[in-house]
Amino acid sequence: MFSITSATIHVWQLDLDLTDSQYQQFALCLNPEELARADKFTHNQAQQQFIAARGQLKQILAGYLHLAPETILFETGEYGKPRLAGTAIDRGLVFNLSHSGLSALVAVSIDRALGIDIEQINDRHNLQALAKRCFSQHELNTWEKLPANDKTTGFYAYWCAKEAFLKATGRGLALGMERCVVDIDQSCYSSLPEPYLPMDWHLHCIDAGFGYQAYVTGNGDSVEFLTRHSRTLVVP
Repeated sequence: MFSITSATIHVWQLDLDLTDSQYQQFALCLNPEELARADKFTHNQAQQQFIAARGQLKQILAGYLHLAPETILFETGEYGKPRLAGTAIDRGLVFNLSHSGLSALVAVSIDRALGIDIEQINDRHNLQALAKRCFSQHELNTWEKLPANDKTTGFYAYWCAKEAFLKATGRGLALGMERCVVDIDQSCYSSLPEPYLPMDWHLHCIDAGFGYQAYVTGNGDSVEFLTRHSRTLVVP
């Protein structure tokens, strides 16, 4: 069982590369609606990753709530952000999930908005076009001055930090990614769309392992970030 206070954000790293037996065990945590959602994936790997992420998420939340994982239910807000069924927005035990490649991250806290994003680093040919569309002018200027070898990881640092905030608000891209301005060197936001204030948000870079970039953010009072790994939760 796990314990947490409102002064802490726990970040769990999940392994999505599991055995068939482990996928089957995590599938037992899912309800019929979730299993039907998994069946809609056309690729077996995507289906298994959904099951692994959702099953481990339920195990983690069940550990805090002292419940059986299969009893954990979710509902979504106006813009689709999931939360525990029967809870108010950003109240009680709050969580946020992100996955990319064979890894996933879950942020957990109490009574605060949370957002987390992990991305598998990929040297895509269109990073320049994406940066021009999604970065502020200041961010774009800073990014373009990076050494060539640092540009790809630099891009994903900005992207993940922005995406974490957009997910935390629950409104996503509708807020405008370019309006969420990040100071990567200081790990903070220098400008946010109204009515959000940069000083109300805590931004933290997560070491998600080689080939990944990740950030987590939460609002409210000062906070301590603790990273945990879910390998001990994976069923044999």
